[in-house]
Amino acid sequence: MRGLTLPLIAGGVACLFSAGSSNATPTEIGVEIEDISLSPINILAHPPLLPHGFTRLLFADHFALYPPNSPPSPSKWTIDLGTSYPSGPANWGTNEIQTYTSSPRNIATTAHGTLLITPLKDPVSGNWTSARIETTPAHDFACAPGSLVRVQAAIKLGDDAPAKQLGIWPAFWMLGSALRGNYWGWPGVGEIDIMEAVNGVDRVWQTVHCGPSAYGGPCNEWSGVGSRADGAEMARGRWHVVSVDIDRRNTDLKREGGGGWEGEKLVWRVDGRVVFSVNGTRVGDEAAWTAVTRTDKFVLLNVAVGGSFPDYVANEGGVKTPTGETVGGRGSGMEVEYVAVFGT
Repeated sequence: MRGLTLPLIAGGVACLFSAGSSNATPTEIGVEIEDISLSPINILAHPPLLPHGFTRLLFADHFALYPPNSPPSPSKWTIDLGTSYPSGPANWGTNEIQTYTSSPRNIATTAHGTLLITPLKDPVSGNWTSARIETTPAHDFACAPGSLVRVQAAIKLGDDAPAKQLGIWPAFWMLGSALRGNYWGWPGVGEIDIMEAVNGVDRVWQTVHCGPSAYGGPCNEWSGVGSRADGAEMARGRWHVVSVDIDRRNTDLKREGGGGWEGEKLVWRVDGRVVFSVNGTRVGDEAAWTAVTRTDKFVLLNVAVGGSFPDYVANEGGVKTPTGETVGGRGSGMEVEYVAVFGT
């Protein structure tokens, strides 16, 4: 048998042979195989393994499952389009300037089995496009009382020089599902920023947004409760695993004079190293904390251009982003190997 193409599945070759008609009794046959070629379209990577202590896989998408230049699976992801949700805040509520599209130039799987989101600047108009996706309602999830949920992804950020990435803002994050159909409901629906990076620097930030108002409140809006002062080191051009745990196992543990919801916490990690944490006591408002940790959530991936956060980080030098030196392209993109949600 010559010129046989076989799928490579989970590190091995899967072969199926038959002899005779479709109704024939299967028989053992000897086969000599030469010149095997392996089809890259059928290379299926292992799904993320359950981390120690977790027993359930609540959601997973490994982008090696799709042929190159494919969009994200519509059964798992919605591609957000334009400059806002329908009748929602302009510029996605953050003053970012790009238009989100479904073009494969902005979002597509790669030959390396990853998903690549690429911000692009039109050389004639100067307008920016990029991409943003969110998990579909069928994959919403919540952390039950006494449980632990981890939201995790393997991510590589573009490594162009910071001067070429001023205003580029990749993010991996979550929003409360109550935002759907209530697009002015932020920050009351709750937001957990698992990883935000801006301006090409080797740092990432972790933040919680909550409360009844976009100004002040228990989460100090617009800034939120987070690690903005320092962020966490995360080298660009390399793969990293970033995650956040929603931990509701300590509801009976009194901390700092609190009890019940005050003992629940969020814990962020980069490559397994804890980089930030927040508990209910720090937020200090049960309704706001409930929206952040106890309600249904969906996951988002996007690369924005310009906006309040990159301007904030760049403003030490008085810079408005993006600048004329910001170039976009793959060197400013975000590449994702997988996204997974684990539970106990």
